[in-house]
Amino acid sequence: MLPILFLSPMQSMADMAPDIARQLGIQIHVAVSDDESAINIVRAYAGVGVVVTRGGLAEIVRQIPELNVVEIAMSPNELLGNLSALTAQGLRRIGIVSRANLFSGAVGDFRIQDVEVRFRPQRDEAGIRNTVTQLVEEGFEAIIGCRVAFQTARSHGIAAIFLESGPVSIKAALEEAMRILQAKERERLQAAQLAAIIDNIDEAVIAVTPGHEVSFFNRHARRMCAVSPASAPDFGQALAVFESSDKEQITTINGTNVIARAISLEFDNRTQGKVITLLEVARIQASETKIRASLYQKGLYARYHFKDLIGNSSVMQDLIERAKTYAGHDSNLLIYGETGTGKEVFAQSIHNHSRRSKGPFVSVNTASIPPSLLESELFGYVDGAFTGARKGGKPGLFELAHQGTLFLDEIGELAPEIQSRLLRVLQEREIMRIGDDKIIPIDVRIISATNRDLFQQTQSGAFRQDLYYRIHVVGMRIPPLRARIEDVPQIFEHYLQRFAGQAGRQAGLTKAARELLKSYSWPGNIRQLRNIAEVVAYGSAELIDAHHIADVLGEQERTMADTNFITIPESNSLKQMETEIIRNLLAKYPTDEVCSRLGISRVTLWRKMKNMSLSAADIG
Repeated sequence: MLPILFLSPMQSMADMAPDIARQLGIQIHVAVSDDESAINIVRAYAGVGVVVTRGGLAEIVRQIPELNVVEIAMSPNELLGNLSALTAQGLRRIGIVSRANLFSGAVGDFRIQDVEVRFRPQRDEAGIRNTVTQLVEEGFEAIIGCRVAFQTARSHGIAAIFLESGPVSIKAALEEAMRILQAKERERLQAAQLAAIIDNIDEAVIAVTPGHEVSFFNRHARRMCAVSPASAPDFGQALAVFESSDKEQITTINGTNVIARAISLEFDNRTQGKVITLLEVARIQASETKIRASLYQKGLYARYHFKDLIGNSSVMQDLIERAKTYAGHDSNLLIYGETGTGKEVFAQSIHNHSRRSKGPFVSVNTASIPPSLLESELFGYVDGAFTGARKGGKPGLFELAHQGTLFLDEIGELAPEIQSRLLRVLQEREIMRIGDDKIIPIDVRIISATNRDLFQQTQSGAFRQDLYYRIHVVGMRIPPLRARIEDVPQIFEHYLQRFAGQAGRQAGLTKAARELLKSYSWPGNIRQLRNIAEVVAYGSAELIDAHHIADVLGEQERTMADTNFITIPESNSLKQMETEIIRNLLAKYPTDEVCSRLGISRVTLWRKMKNMSLSAADIG
């Protein structure tokens, strides 16, 4: 069914409309009607969305609900042409009578030179007939008007011209009808899109009027609020949320736990009801599990929080408070600490305590990746950037850490060329993938860690000074275990209980064991402490005594003694380091072997021993 009906009061106008419609490239229905038949004719054309008509017909068909009516305007040129035709016949008193809407309600008496013109708009056909009759009685010689005015004037025997809308007016009206149909089509498309979106979101949506009536609901709401698939939805439980003052609450709908939200619907500065949304708790939990699993797989998840840091010593508590303060800012942070002190645990805790906690945490050990690969790992690359590049390219760690934190461990190991590029990224806050010419802006907080003295490296030229000051806006030094020895038993017991618990038993420490733990220097820090606790937990004893720990420590030290490594504190002077090396070698090998290993003569060795005050007793 065609959507436009051209309803004409005269056959002459009806004859013009199809040709004009063809010029516009549209198809229309055309009908001729008087006032009495108008509504029945329109209803006979089922499916029509717009009626193009004029005058009294327009006023009548507007009574039909949901129907758009476009009025054919009366062109001033057409009216002036009719007046000119009558005055050319010598007629000097002319009346213009029609429905009021044909001339937008114009009324009045006018004189154009020696011609008297009287406008008399009327509300209905009876008024038109009476007005024409009255004008005739007053001596008017001609009438310009609508169909009824034209016919009445002819019946009185005076000149009459039918006020016909010409091609220009009809074309303008049909174009307006097309614009209305196009707008309605867009509205229908938007409504269909909105319905599809609302029906396919994970939440149940229910719109409620101020009178507590449900005016709309989606398929999730139907499923959730129906007792069975075949039954009609019962929104009683959901409407209870409507009455609550809480904007969000956990409730139960037909045995399903949901998070319910009631959102006020504001329109024209008034509350016009509410929209209730219901989201199943099980669905949230499933999504959270999926997200967490994905982040774990990608290594973009920070597991540790400040509550995971063990230790009641004042030095540790002060450090945690300072770390929490730093977490409140986005400044680049450099963490110092010996191997095994927990630098990454602090970095993850700071991330989880910051405004970036919802973003990714990306960790990379720069020392574990060859310099030739580190650049592509950090900055990514495009398809075909180099031989062996992954098809489609690969985002770099900076991109993956966008709006989160990038943790650069062992940053002191960075090659000079990577240092230069990293400096530019930190300055510009943008990266460019290898092989690409596009700039990618990034929003990343950098936390770096090292067990080296970076400042000393800047003095020797091994580390760029400008990069050092970029990554070290704020700094933290994680103390070794020997600097907070009072925390050692607590940390040891934490790991002991964890590993014993995995074996299905409990374990505790004697006082002697605690004292032994506090008397040891723990050169490997927390990593070594954790390993010792794990080995001790393998035993069957539930109460761990000093000898249990001593046995494991002794075995570890014997293993270390059997290796070709010598442990020397980095705080020692060069002379102290030399003394320690010679002492260790003399403890293991004969003098000739020591000379051979050091590449020095026997005389040189004895001179060094003398300068170091080493005696035969010292070397065993």
